Amino acid sequence: MRFILGHAVLWAALAISLPQPILAQGRSPILAGEIVEGITLRRLIHLEFDQSASDIFPKLLTRVDLYDPNIVEVRFEHDQSQNPGRFGVGTRRICIFADGRELVEPLVAYDPPHSYGYTVDADRSTMSLPVSDIVLLYAFQATDDGATDLTVQAYYDPRIPGTGPVIEPVLTGTLRRTFQTAVDVFGGTYLGDEKP
Repeated sequence: MRFILGHAVLWAALAISLPQPILAQGRSPILAGEIVEGITLRRLIHLEFDQSASDIFPKLLTRVDLYDPNIVEVRFEHDQSQNPGRFGVGTRRICIFADGRELVEPLVAYDPPHSYGYTVDADRSTMSLPVSDIVLLYAFQATDDGATDLTVQAYYDPRIPGTGPVIEPVLTGTLRRTFQTAVDVFGGTYLGDEKP
């Protein structure tokens, strides 16, 4: 249940539009724009992977089943993609959980190997989420030694006003565990997270 709540932080239905890259504290490009308008930035997560951005980008996007033990299969539908038949904004990632429920995550940003972001299509997903308006934005920055700095911005708002103090610690814990597992699986360091 904790994972489902945490994984839910990554998604919710929003209008699909391309964001504009900006620099955040000189670390890595961060996505901004209409896709997060009106949604609260709740967490910044910082990681370093031992691999290049071109290597780690597709692994994090397509192999969630390797770093999230509750997901048994990941599928993609490209019929709504801006690049028909291929990855692009509008592609839907479908994470299938061990109990058969599905989380449908449309890409709202896609610029390999620099950035991607996704939300949740609550109408097509078969699980109920404690939050509304969820977006996770990933910004990859190559380092001089061939590694990759990754900054993840987690935007979400509780479905029921006033429940943030209960939901936020659970989601933060789940995000930490998920990304700590990702660096364990793919090689790297979890540098920490912060409330902006």
